[in-house]
This record gives sequence, structure tokens and C-alpha cells, in this order.
Amino acid sequence: MRTLNSITRAVSVLIVSVVFTLLPFTLAYAYIEGCLAKGVTSTGSDATTSRGCGECAYSQASGTIATHSAYAEYSEESYFAGFCFNTNDTGQGVFAGTGLGKKGSSLELVLTMADVSEFSDFLISGKYQFLDETASRPAMAAGVDAINEIPEQMHTSPYIVASKCYPRGKLPFLASLGWGSGRFQDNFFGSLAFVFHRNWNLIVEYDGAGGNVGISFGSEVELWKPFPMVVILGVQNAFASDEESTFSVGAGIRFP
Repeated sequence: MRTLNSITRAVSVLIVSVVFTLLPFTLAYAYIEGCLAKGVTSTGSDATTSRGCGECAYSQASGTIATHSAYAEYSEESYFAGFCFNTNDTGQGVFAGTGLGKKGSSLELVLTMADVSEFSDFLISGKYQFLDETASRPAMAAGVDAINEIPEQMHTSPYIVASKCYPRGKLPFLASLGWGSGRFQDNFFGSLAFVFHRNWNLIVEYDGAGGNVGISFGSEVELWKPFPMVVILGVQNAFASDEESTFSVGAGIRFP
């Protein structure tokens, strides 16, 4: 047990190092290249906090990579921020968000800096969870990415999604299925997040355009108080796509 705690603490330190190293690098690189944040990793609590795991909340990792789950941030511990970075110059972005309401019936709002090169073109996204998850039914939510779309760059993308945690057995998993337009290309999307350990999830998903795979690590980092943090390493368009595969990194932190 002591060895496991030491490993967890060491990985937590690594997370802090990754966040505080890659965040300024992401901003600098995006500024030089004039990149637009296209949501390679979902700019919301789905991919940047363990809130995206719903009733699988004993998992501290995230539940999606570039899609959405039906779980929205709510007022308790509701502030989060993060960034995403990928290797084909289309997904460098910084974002922050909050939640309003109670668990199972809440509105999540996210502000994304879309044009990092000019520190302008902020995008507003929202998700409303209107149905709480129970033992017999999934959670459900409806949302819109990029409500104030940027023509020819970031299109408004409405969607609806259902999510259900299956916590029993030796390999618990979280399943999400939805439909959306815009970046989801008038298509179905879905994800499976396998909870191998409370700190590790393996994620496989289809975002309407291609298949993505990745791993997510989450932990509470002890600074002056515990801060829940998540890091995602993924490959977008890894399968079922004609587009070139790209490597992506995302990280998020919740402010209790």
C-alpha cells in the first residue's frame, strides 16, 4: 500500500509538471501558428474533470476525449479550467467553465479562447443535464458547442446525449451515446470509458467523423489544498476515418 501511495504521489507531481509546462507552451505555439481551438479534446468537464464519469465517480479520471457525456458540472466545486493541444495545428485552446444548479439538473457553461494568436474570438458553449442517472435509467443532457459560431472556422454544434455507468464486475465502464450536428456531422457519436483503476481510464469513442482512443489519469494533487486534476493522452482519427491521425494532449483542474 505504501508503494502504491508513493507511485500515486509521484504521478501527481508529474501531472502538475505537465500542466504548468504544456500550458504556456500551448499558448506560445498557438500564438506563433495562429491556431484555432477546434475542441480536439472536449472543452468541458467531460474531458477535464472526473465529473464526466457520473455514477462512476469513484474514478478520478475523465470519461471522454472529444465527445460529450450527459453529466454536467453543478454548483458544488463548480469551477474548472483546462487546455488542449494536438499535433496538426488545429486544436490549441484554453478554456474555463462553471456549473449552475444541483446534481442531475444543472447547466454547464464553458468559455473557450478560440483564436489564441489574437487573444480574441471567444466561444461560448453550454450543456443542460435534464435527467439524473438512476439504477434503471441513464442520465440525459442537451447542449450546444460554439453557440456564437465563427464562420468557416468553428460551427455551432447542437447535440443530445445519454450516459450510463455500469459499476459492477471486475471492469466497470461508462457508456455514452448521442447525436449531434456541426462538428458531429449530423451523425451519432458515442464513447466507452473502462475504469481500470480509480486513477486510470481507457477511452474508446466515435465522434461522428472518426474513432478516437486514449488514456486518462486523474488524481488529487496536494498543494495548499487538494486540487482534482486530469490529464488525457489520445489519438484522434485512430480508426473509421479518412482523416490523418493526430496525437492530442489535454489537461484540466477543478478549483474546490
